[in-house]
Amino acid sequence: MSEKGSRSRDVKARPGKTAQAKAQDDQVMATNNSSIVSKRSVEYLYYPNEPHFFRYFVKKLQRRAPLINRGYWLRLRTIDVLVRNFLRAVRSRGRRAVVVNLGCGSDVLPWQCLTRYPEDCGNAKFVDVDFPDLIERKRATVARTPELLGAFTGVREAQKLLKPVVFESDKYAQLGCDLRDLKTVQQGLVEVVGELAECEFIFVAEVSITYMETEGADEVIRWASTVGQAEFVLLEQILPDGDEHPFASTMLSHFRKLNTPLKSVHTYPTVADQHKRFSSRGWDSVRVWTLWQAWADEIFLSKSERLWLDEVEPFDEWEEFALFASHYCVVHAKAGSNLHSTPAPSIPNLAEIRVEPAAPLYFDECPGQRGQRRFAAAVQLCQEGTPQLVMNVLGLGTKTRLQSCDIFARGASGYDSPLKSCEVGPASRMCHTLTDLGSHGVLLAGGRGSPSHPFKDCWLFDKSQQVWQRVQDLPTPLYRHAVTALGDSGLGLLVGGRGQPTPNEDCLLYHPDAGWICCEVGGEKPAAVYGAMLSPAVASGGGRFSGIYAGGLEEGLISNQILRWEADVSDIKKPIIKFTTLSVGDSFSRQLLARFGASCLQHGDEFIVLGGVGRDHLLNQQYEVVVLSTSEGVLSVTGRRFVVSGPEGSELAPRPLFVGHSAVSMPDSSVVIVGGGATCFSMGTFWNKGVYSLHLANVDDLPMGRSLDSHWAHETTIDIIPGEPSLPTDPGHEDGLASCRITPIARLRVETEDEFRKIIREGRPVVLEGLDLGNCVSAWTLEYLVEKVGGDRKVVIHEAATQAMDFTSKNFRYVTTEFGEFARRIERGDRLYLRALSHEKPTERPALLAEDFPGLSTDFDLPSQLSLVRDNLFSSVLRLSGPVNMWLHYDVMANVYCQIGGSKRLILFPPSDVEHLSFAPGASSSGIDVFSNLDSTRLAQTRPHEAMLSPGDVLFLPPLWLHTATPTSNQSIAVNVFFRDLGSTHYAAGRDVYGNRDLAAYEKGRQDVARIANSFQKLPAEAKEFYLLRLADELRRKALA
Repeated sequence: MSEKGSRSRDVKARPGKTAQAKAQDDQVMATNNSSIVSKRSVEYLYYPNEPHFFRYFVKKLQRRAPLINRGYWLRLRTIDVLVRNFLRAVRSRGRRAVVVNLGCGSDVLPWQCLTRYPEDCGNAKFVDVDFPDLIERKRATVARTPELLGAFTGVREAQKLLKPVVFESDKYAQLGCDLRDLKTVQQGLVEVVGELAECEFIFVAEVSITYMETEGADEVIRWASTVGQAEFVLLEQILPDGDEHPFASTMLSHFRKLNTPLKSVHTYPTVADQHKRFSSRGWDSVRVWTLWQAWADEIFLSKSERLWLDEVEPFDEWEEFALFASHYCVVHAKAGSNLHSTPAPSIPNLAEIRVEPAAPLYFDECPGQRGQRRFAAAVQLCQEGTPQLVMNVLGLGTKTRLQSCDIFARGASGYDSPLKSCEVGPASRMCHTLTDLGSHGVLLAGGRGSPSHPFKDCWLFDKSQQVWQRVQDLPTPLYRHAVTALGDSGLGLLVGGRGQPTPNEDCLLYHPDAGWICCEVGGEKPAAVYGAMLSPAVASGGGRFSGIYAGGLEEGLISNQILRWEADVSDIKKPIIKFTTLSVGDSFSRQLLARFGASCLQHGDEFIVLGGVGRDHLLNQQYEVVVLSTSEGVLSVTGRRFVVSGPEGSELAPRPLFVGHSAVSMPDSSVVIVGGGATCFSMGTFWNKGVYSLHLANVDDLPMGRSLDSHWAHETTIDIIPGEPSLPTDPGHEDGLASCRITPIARLRVETEDEFRKIIREGRPVVLEGLDLGNCVSAWTLEYLVEKVGGDRKVVIHEAATQAMDFTSKNFRYVTTEFGEFARRIERGDRLYLRALSHEKPTERPALLAEDFPGLSTDFDLPSQLSLVRDNLFSSVLRLSGPVNMWLHYDVMANVYCQIGGSKRLILFPPSDVEHLSFAPGASSSGIDVFSNLDSTRLAQTRPHEAMLSPGDVLFLPPLWLHTATPTSNQSIAVNVFFRDLGSTHYAAGRDVYGNRDLAAYEKGRQDVARIANSFQKLPAEAKEFYLLRLADELRRKALA
């Protein structure tokens, strides 16, 4: 079976299977391996006080992610409960119970039941059925493992067993046969249990028969109903919203890649289809749940058990858990007398609520992985006379939580965003809020690292100055809370959220001066939930505002509360908020609003609810987006279908997943959705790969087609340096401006090697004049270089859109071109840059001019004064450029920059300025455009040094001096020589092509910092902050000592 190994194809394939059929059977059996590893992880974490049986089938314990652990825990629990109930019921009737595991793989159901329910197993027998090869491996494991074999008595001698029986004891047997051969299966059952009519059976098929051809799987179901008094438990995948749903498409693709396609899922895609499947094949009573419905059903687990799971392992992957569980169903069928079938569970039917015409959802793709972040928060940055901008801040990236924000622009591409770097600001996090408070700024509140590490810090972002400012903390750390602005008052209302360790019951008001104020709550006190939706506020004058508060998670289940809130902030010292239950037109509408992780935005006099996950069903595409309106205290819900279209109206645009997304209302009444996606259990991750814009205006009001300025594009990614901005300590200059002073770099002549060694020891940059670098200074022109290098030589260059190249936002692209064409484009004034790489092994070896460009090697020579450079050479790099700036960065190794042709201006900063120049942890490049900010206050705390280089000048760059360069001529030709000025043990081991890999001590230090920080995780937030700040101060003191 999937994950356990088993069946596919039809009876005709046996016994002489083709090689292809045998190979696919092997691949189906191989799915057992990953399944039991996950079940072993669950066993280890969640059942510490029980004997562990999966351990004997799994060589090495691998702790799975919380999402996978919880998903497998629920799978195991549903089967365990139904089998347990069967055993107890049969025991009460004094009959013999037989548990048949169809496609058992390495499952340990018999051992678990015998351990957990020994009294109910007194007259029971367990029968495992699977492919002969797989069951033989299981038999061998049981036979050599005393802890498994010792559970059974009356073990028969193997040579006395008749096929398909490979193992038999009083309470347990194994049958090695193909489920496509039901005659043999039945013979095996008779052999191990005797007269079938004297037994009651429960057949278990956990993700197994779905690998069979549908006809064969259906025959298994029909056959099982004829065995006698029997029950059937089926757990397998479904497609509740079709195969185009992002989770479904990811799941189907995963199994196709394994060459184990799901055979029945298209025939029986819904719970209703599965219900009909069984009721039409001899089963008198049928009940079907999705796993998401089973999670909420007291039959399977209680409220206390749901809460207990969070104590075992912190968990906050609720949307992804709901998506997974909504795509799996559990069928419990019974065949026998006096049984009545339970109708298939219903889900909201859009036909029963009003539906507006389909709205266009435009899609603009972002290249590569740009813009891919989940559980971030976004705000629009629209200013008069500039394109519309959206900023999506922090969140979870493809590998880890991000310390950056994405900027998206509407209109012509190539727009030069005024946002270059956000300097210092909030640390990486997810599940935070971002609320536009108008002229007071954009408020970022709370969020989390891991689910057990919530934050309480808050920040204001000034949209005009593009700077973050730390403001008053929340009273308690929170994430998954909801915040809305109260009109243009500059106030923000916070409701709900998850803290340490329980949900937040308070309602808080943010005041720009007073910070957070606890509100007096009146009316019907809302349930303490998190992940709820809080509508934008509607002002009614006199400091009064109102809105809607709905959904959220309460004690592991999505709440169905729908409340109207009314806030009175006329007395800012004593704000009051009142909640009342809001009447909803019909029950289907109420179900559509019971959501977790949804967005709620203003749209004229109405509210738009977008995405999230539903209480007990998957939100189908037709009601992922609904519009809310109120009239005389009654809330009405209108469905809004949408049609996704890409560029030029193409309908091939991918369907979005409105989970973990960020949605923003724009001035033109459209809704822009950026980011979003989900981990689809163990089957891969789905990402929204661009910008979606939803237009809910009347269809007649929409223009025909899309204009060029209506397209959205990812403009840049900006690093945010975690920390608090430091105020300038320099009182300013004579003109009153707090801009930085630029120090000219000294220019010297060195006559001996010792004089150069002294310069290195002093560790200050120096421009060396009068050195003999060979005839390159007089000979090297572009024409000469083309002749010596070869016009057809392939090189990789940087092609920039603007003069200021930015490694952080990657506003350039790498292009492979011929050297001759590159030279011609340089002469034309194109923005190009060549940093030569090793010709033979560019990804493995550093560049060496003599090896990479042998035709030039005799022209360039390091003079004797620089013999120390020659003796400790790491790399020698040819650099050619047009009118482009090299971004601000630092080199770990010392180097000499030899200007051969043209001229260049370099700005250098001492290593101690690194904290003021927006370098992210572990990054050697910054997004600051130094040349555009030399006269601004942004560099006021820095100490820039300037070097002007002409042909023949050599700049000594000490290690870790931060520097950037701009040409002062149309072309620049240089050779950059890096050398090791420290002992080899100080450099990090491993590959270092560019010579900018940080020193080993720093790399280890970052690991130590992470370990130290992690050791404080279990402390209260205040204690953790207190001690980490003390340690940080201690480190700073040691750095300055």
